[in-house]
Amino acid sequence: MEKKAGIRAFEKFKYINTINSLAAGDITKWNVILNMPYERILTKLLLNKTEAEYQKRYSELIQAQR
Repeated sequence: MEKKAGIRAFEKFKYINTINSLAAGDITKWNVILNMPYERILTKLLLNKTEAEYQKRYSELIQAQR
């Protein structure tokens, strides 16, 4: 589904996609993100991934009950 929607168009931005996401789209916060310790960034990305997986499973369970 993501491929059909054109997700590959973002590949040219490489790591900036992650920086932009962590900065919630606010370009004025990019340097703040870039100056954070790597471990903090990695932990936040892992938290985001875990939250997304949980939300997906939760939504699937709600849909299955209907």
